[in-house]
Amino acid sequence: MTFREGVSRDELARHLQAITAEVRLSGSPEEARAFDYIEEQLKGFGYAVQRFESEALIGYPEHASLEILGGAPEAIRANGYSLSPGTGPAGVSGEVVYAGDGMPVDYAGIDARGKIILSDGLAMPGKARAASLAGAIGQIHINDEQIHEMCLSPVWGTPIPETAPLLPDVPAVGITRDDGARLKERLAEGPLQVRLVTEPHLAWTMIPTLTADLPGVEEERFVLFSGHVDSWHLGVMDNGTANATQLEVARLLAERKGELRRGIRLAFWSGHSHGRYAGSAWYADSHWHELHERCVCHVNIDSVGAKGASVLEEAPSMAETFAFGREILAETTGTELEYRRISRSSDQSFWGHGVPTLFATLSEQARDDSETGAAMAQLLGSGTKGGGLGWWWHTTEDTADKIDPAHLARDAGIYAETLWRLCTLPRLPFDYAAAAEEMAETLARYHTAANGRLDLERTRALALELAEELRGNALDQLDPARANAILIDLAHLLIPVNYTRSGPFGQDLALSTHPLPGLADAATLGALDPASDDLRFLRTWLERERNRVEHALRASLRTLRSLAAPAI
Repeated sequence: MTFREGVSRDELARHLQAITAEVRLSGSPEEARAFDYIEEQLKGFGYAVQRFESEALIGYPEHASLEILGGAPEAIRANGYSLSPGTGPAGVSGEVVYAGDGMPVDYAGIDARGKIILSDGLAMPGKARAASLAGAIGQIHINDEQIHEMCLSPVWGTPIPETAPLLPDVPAVGITRDDGARLKERLAEGPLQVRLVTEPHLAWTMIPTLTADLPGVEEERFVLFSGHVDSWHLGVMDNGTANATQLEVARLLAERKGELRRGIRLAFWSGHSHGRYAGSAWYADSHWHELHERCVCHVNIDSVGAKGASVLEEAPSMAETFAFGREILAETTGTELEYRRISRSSDQSFWGHGVPTLFATLSEQARDDSETGAAMAQLLGSGTKGGGLGWWWHTTEDTADKIDPAHLARDAGIYAETLWRLCTLPRLPFDYAAAAEEMAETLARYHTAANGRLDLERTRALALELAEELRGNALDQLDPARANAILIDLAHLLIPVNYTRSGPFGQDLALSTHPLPGLADAATLGALDPASDDLRFLRTWLERERNRVEHALRASLRTLRSLAAPAI
């Protein structure tokens, strides 16, 4: 029997029922009881469990309303958002202005000052920021048949002085598509006045983090397997199925703990939904050195096992972990994995540490043409097939009837095989030639986009040189311990420049990102007036970022060439 065939549907169902018995708001007693259950199970399996508390800015809606003003006032059902500011019971009143998708480009020709913005689609941090910069006093986001809970803050984890001003400052509500159509109809008839009220919970809150360790028999390094416990409503799919899978994989690994070459560390986060990844961001700061020095890979799990979740081939990865993920999917399900670069979401708090990552949302619904389906696909960074996590995602309807036991067992088997191999393979299964090739392709695009105002040819040549050296370098022929040391050194050098703008010790915003994000503004440079101050300011920044990338590439080449020297 293969390792994954040990997955028990009965155990998955038992854990799922226990964890999702209550709504698990971050820092709440109900969430603490779910953590208690998880802790009890892991201790029973023989894990060394640690439970931490940290302070986080936590927000979630408590009361919200929307009212059409005029001769015959009319109430519209509305819901608030995580980390959205409150209005107080009096609310804010003003004229409604429609702004399309609500992104910065949609404000062209619109005077939004002192107005309440009506826009289509899910509430997103970029839309909230656009409304703030335009001078709006309120936002109304038109969802689909359901109103989906969302977090409006772009700040990853606890704000710092530079990011605190980016916290949302324009109150917002969501409404259904039908009610949005009614507002549009009224707006077409003439000026429309509304009153918007949001009274959220918004407070500094102590939240839990739980870790559980089994040591390896040969290495002190470990694989991190993480998922969040906090939920919107009962959150059976998001994230009960993930927590149940973590516990089942933990059981299987504990039964064969004597075969683990390197250790496994499970992590359970709070503050994911209500604090913009506050738990994992705190852990990234408080355990920075341990993660940097000992963690060889981060495997995240979110929202698995749903009915209709048939799309597996776009599971996210890094270029360096893609081949390994493709092998896992092919062997476990016969699926041909397609490369989808992992997005800035799903508690990916460890890129600055130089930790490679694989998976997050694993199985998705097939893509549909609805506005929310498209928005969810964009949020998840989906490719051409994946269309999000189901119409019930982030709603009251995320209940047990949305789970397919066969899909949950399938997804748990994929994770079980992934963790088993990462903990037992002598050589870490990562391909940094693929990462260097991705960087070279990105540099070629940015060089062209800069329109002759930033030379990235030398940088691209270094990336190609590194890729060629890695392809011709027989790491597989080295002693596994030495090969792994080289791979870890490469991860520490390349991942922070290929995935972060703020570097090893910061956290980028929770916004869409690009490869080599520090150089992504090369396209902006190419469009600026060559005589402007703005061009000179930006070019200086980009030249510094070019140095950062070249430093990582040059250091990677030196690391590889050190193989010619005898091991010390």
